[in-house]
Amino acid sequence: MFQKNEVNKAENDVDRIVRDRFFPDTKTGIFVDVGAARPDFLSVSSLFRSGGWRIIAIEPNPAFCDLHREMGYEVLQFACGDRDEDNVDFSIVDSHNAIYEEGKVSYESFSSLGIKDSFAHLKDDLDITKTKVSLRRLDTLLTEYAPEIETIDILSIDVEGWELDVLNGLNVSKYKPRVMIIENLFNERKYGKYMAKLRYVLWRRIYPNDVYLRRDMLNTMEVYLKYVYQNLISCFTK
Repeated sequence: MFQKNEVNKAENDVDRIVRDRFFPDTKTGIFVDVGAARPDFLSVSSLFRSGGWRIIAIEPNPAFCDLHREMGYEVLQFACGDRDEDNVDFSIVDSHNAIYEEGKVSYESFSSLGIKDSFAHLKDDLDITKTKVSLRRLDTLLTEYAPEIETIDILSIDVEGWELDVLNGLNVSKYKPRVMIIENLFNERKYGKYMAKLRYVLWRRIYPNDVYLRRDMLNTMEVYLKYVYQNLISCFTK
């Protein structure tokens, strides 16, 4: 079913870019990985795990969860959203080992709580299997499974268009993630507007992800330059 990849590689090296810029000498940290998928391919958190960080991997696909457990990793088998509910439909899309990023994709693409129109238009005749999963707010999972955590160093969310629903289920002011890596495949402006309300600044777009920083992590000049840049972009994209 799964093709073994000798070296994990996150898309466009977003993991290495974030580590080298913000955590070059950090030996321990907390990384919450929502939509963790496989632990050994396209994983944003794998590099940090190898460096000694604690990874809280959250993934609803049973096949991916089995891979985590086979490698001895903790994984929470849930979908994340803005409410707590059991027996929720989840669509698993089989890409039949399509070649991508020097590896083969199985269920990474499109699988989600529901395939949004923008994603469905990318490919015809998707091979979809429906299953039932447990849906939980991220707040609920952290309270139950990691009550000792006070601050998140990195939060990564890759849930095929449902990223803002996941954020709606997190008390951001409580956990204060230092860096958020949010998939935004279609570069939708609503993501930036949402994050600005949370007082997060877009540091860099590394396709297909946006990397946001907690505002207090930037110095005054950086905040100003980011503000000017984002307003210029808004003027040209209206």
